[in-house]
Amino acid sequence: MVRGLYSSASGMITKQTQMEALSNNISNMNTLGFKRDKVIPKSFEEVMLVNKDKYIGGKPFKRKIGSMGFGVGVDEVVTSFEQGFLEETGRNLDFAIEGDGFFTLADENGNEKYSRDGRFKIDENGYLTNSDGLRVIGMDPNGSKAEIRVSNPDFKISNDGYFDSVNGRTKFCISHFQDSKALTKNAENTYTSNGQLAYNGTAKIHQCFVERSNVDAIEAITDMLTISRSYESNQKVLQQIDETIGKAVNEVGSIR
Repeated sequence: MVRGLYSSASGMITKQTQMEALSNNISNMNTLGFKRDKVIPKSFEEVMLVNKDKYIGGKPFKRKIGSMGFGVGVDEVVTSFEQGFLEETGRNLDFAIEGDGFFTLADENGNEKYSRDGRFKIDENGYLTNSDGLRVIGMDPNGSKAEIRVSNPDFKISNDGYFDSVNGRTKFCISHFQDSKALTKNAENTYTSNGQLAYNGTAKIHQCFVERSNVDAIEAITDMLTISRSYESNQKVLQQIDETIGKAVNEVGSIR
C-alpha cells in the first residue's frame, strides 16, 4: 500500500516537471529562434519481491513472487533543435539561419554565446548587436573572428555570404556543435557550451527573415491535456491510498 503511495507521488512530481517545461515552451511560442524542451521520464529500477511463508523441513523457503516497479522519475531534459518557420520581415537587419548552427555573440568580457535569434540592431559605436546588447561575431575570408562593425546600415549579403564591414569583407560566424547535449540554455534565449566547436559553412543565411519558435501550438495544447489528466489520475490514487491508510490506522487498528 505504501509502495503505491510512493509510486503515485513520483508520478505527480514527474508530471509537474513536464508541465513546467511545457508551460515554458508555450510562453516562448513567439520568441524568435526559441527551441522547445521536452522532459524524458524514466522508470525506477524494478525489484524482485520474495516471501518466506512456506516452510520445508521446518525451515523457511524463499519464493519469488515477481518484479515490481516503484514509480517514475525525470531522466533528462532534451532540447529539440528542429528548424523553425522562416518569416519574411522586410527589415534589413533581420537574419535567419537555414540549417544547423548558431549566430556567435560576445559579451563585454569576450565570452561567447550562441543564438538562433537573428533580429539585430546597430549600437551607437556601429557594432552589430542582438536585442540584449551582445555583439555579433563575424569571420573574414582568412578565418579570423572579430566583432562586426558596419559602415553602412543598409548593407546586403552577397551570394557567397559575405558583406562589407569596417574590417573588410565579413560573414557571420556560424558556430556548430557535434553534440547538442553540450549546450546549456540561458534565460536570455542564448546558449553556452564547453563542448567541441566547429564552424558551419553549409548553413544558409537569409536576410530580411527571422526564424520563429519551433513550438507547435496544437501539439503543446494536446500534451498539456494529456499531462494534466495523468497528474489528476495519480492524485486520485494518492487520495484513495491515503484514505485507506487512515481507515487502517483509525478503525481497523483501534482497540475495542
